[in-house]
Amino acid sequence: MSLDAKNTKVPLEIDEKIGSMRRIVQRFFLVAGLNRFFVCLLGIVAVDYLLDSTFRMDWSQRLITLLLAGALLGYVLWKYLLVPLFSRVSDDAFLLQAEESERELNESMISALELSRMDIGENENVSMDLVRETVSRGGKEVAAIRLEDVFRLGRLRFNIFALILLLCALAGLCAGSVLNSSLGIWFNRNVMLGNAQWPQDFFLDVPGVEAGVLRIPRGDDWIVSAVVREGFKSLPSKVELEIRSAAGRRSESMSSVSQGEEFRTEIRNVLEPFEFRVTSRNTESEWIKVELLNRPKLADLSLVAIEPEYTGAGSRDLPVGAGPYYLLNGSVLKVEGSSDKPLQSALLVCGDNEHALRVDGMRFSGNIPARDVLSGTYDLEIEDRESVQFPGSESLSGLGARDPLRFKIKIKNDRKPRVRVSLKGVSGMVVPGARLPFEGMMEDDYAIDSAQIVYTWKEDNSEREQSQGELEPGDMGDLAGKAQVPLNGAVELSPLEIPVNSRLGLQFKATDNDSVTGPKAGESTKILLRVVGEAELRTDLLRREKEQRQVLTEMIKKQDLLLTDTAALAAECREIEALDPSQRERIVALQKRQKLLGSNLTPVVSRLEGMLQEIINNRLEEEDGVLKARLSEKVIVPLSALLEGAIPAAAVGLDSARRSEGLQQRNEFFVSVEGAQRNVISVMREVLVHMVRNEGYQQAVNLLYEIQRAQERMRAMTKKAKEEALGEVLEGEEDPDKPPSKKTN
Repeated sequence: MSLDAKNTKVPLEIDEKIGSMRRIVQRFFLVAGLNRFFVCLLGIVAVDYLLDSTFRMDWSQRLITLLLAGALLGYVLWKYLLVPLFSRVSDDAFLLQAEESERELNESMISALELSRMDIGENENVSMDLVRETVSRGGKEVAAIRLEDVFRLGRLRFNIFALILLLCALAGLCAGSVLNSSLGIWFNRNVMLGNAQWPQDFFLDVPGVEAGVLRIPRGDDWIVSAVVREGFKSLPSKVELEIRSAAGRRSESMSSVSQGEEFRTEIRNVLEPFEFRVTSRNTESEWIKVELLNRPKLADLSLVAIEPEYTGAGSRDLPVGAGPYYLLNGSVLKVEGSSDKPLQSALLVCGDNEHALRVDGMRFSGNIPARDVLSGTYDLEIEDRESVQFPGSESLSGLGARDPLRFKIKIKNDRKPRVRVSLKGVSGMVVPGARLPFEGMMEDDYAIDSAQIVYTWKEDNSEREQSQGELEPGDMGDLAGKAQVPLNGAVELSPLEIPVNSRLGLQFKATDNDSVTGPKAGESTKILLRVVGEAELRTDLLRREKEQRQVLTEMIKKQDLLLTDTAALAAECREIEALDPSQRERIVALQKRQKLLGSNLTPVVSRLEGMLQEIINNRLEEEDGVLKARLSEKVIVPLSALLEGAIPAAAVGLDSARRSEGLQQRNEFFVSVEGAQRNVISVMREVLVHMVRNEGYQQAVNLLYEIQRAQERMRAMTKKAKEEALGEVLEGEEDPDKPPSKKTN
């Protein structure tokens, strides 16, 4: 029969004692492990503090030190705390340790523990009373065990006291990292891996560095500055820039500026990323990483000039890169474009004037109002959304294009209208009732709005002020508002009532539709005329006709000489089959003389026609007047026929004679040339006779006008004498007491 459950159970006293011993052992392991951990931690802190404060470890070295310290602390924590705590000590070991300290127990407790664990069957040859007695005895004797004798509790208390001291030291270290600057610097550098620096005579800062990164535009020449922080005890005498890149490591000396408070060096054409730091004596900055940024570029650009509304021209595209652009005053400049990067701002700068453009992502646009479009050089400046602190600047800004677009604008004013006009058939003298025909053209860049004829006149030797007025040039009708307006009309002097012996000025004026800087007025050259009597004008016409008669007389002599030379050459070549070069040259010379005679006759005919038109415009004769008919039919018409017939025929005949190869044909050409030349002489002489007759007739007419003028003067003098005599008579009747005046014979 086996023992029941009650008898086989481990005695409660033994189980409680074993639990107490187990807890004491765990406390011992926990305190001892923590002591080792904190001792190691404080030791690492002390060593790391000494190393960093002495050798100024950089960020990577501090990171490695932190990782090694963490690994060492983890190892100590695992080996001296976790492993002992999680190791299982048997109950037998605890009882054997207790019996070793209490030898008089004679292993009664271990025996009771072992018997209580045994599973004794019913048929086994075991005394159950003896087993019970042994177990019961072991349970009673375990109460006599003193744990102080089994374990070294004094050592445990010492370890606990040491742990308290270590915890206090750790708490002081934490408080010191907050309150003490040196511990705070160590904590920042070696635990937080920050950039705090140990106390020293001076500190070097690099402007523009943010979170250990310096942003630089790719391809730029960049000035790296090292600035001595304020509060320095002394200034460095030498500062170097240490560069670390894929190509290796190198150092550059930095030049001093600002009396040693700033050091600079220039890195040219930055194309690849690198790291650098600035060093001096025992001072060095952290390694700074250089991040390269691409500057924005213009992807497309559109420049449009919107002309003023009055021009009707609308908008005009300006080809990019084809400046300078000439814009009309009052034009609006429209700018549109895009970049390859999102933009923060876009400006159009001209001198001191800045015009902000609207920005939407990578696109920009804007209109420059007419009042701000000035002559000058314009720069299109775009700025992306990057954050860069440029050398010499204290603020962050975006990147601009490497080569900003630059173009020139030149403002041109709308030109005033151009007026060209001339009088037809009028010389420098006109009579008061003359008709002054005119023709010409008014031109403007855009449109003519109105036109006037401004006239001024003043009598000779008169104290009266100059009189003036305006006339309409005629019905412009549908021509108003066009860029070109022809002038064709006449000015009637009769309604103006301009007296004889006056100076008359005519000026044609046109006004445009410029609504920005105008309207502008353009004027023709002032036409000056002298208003004279009919007799004076006829005398002038007679004088000019005499001049043309003298010219015609000289031309007859030249034509007669040309006929003689032609006949002589024809006689010389009459029997010659082939002309030699000298003879051909003589024919060419004769041909040139004949053409020159026609060229000289042309202005004579033009002057005579002008005189005829002048007679008509000044209304010197009726429509069928004798003078006009003779001048036209007997002089102008025959001379014009010579210009169109005989003279060119003679020149062509000479050229044909020179070119002909046959003797008979050449002689025939010479005969025709001589006939044409004789015809020219005959017509010219006949015209000359009519001009002499016409001159006599004109002289007679002028003499009659002179007699008429003398009679008018005598009549005016008689009238004046009568008025004076009548005045004396009237004065005598008013004063009868006045003695009569003495008369002399």
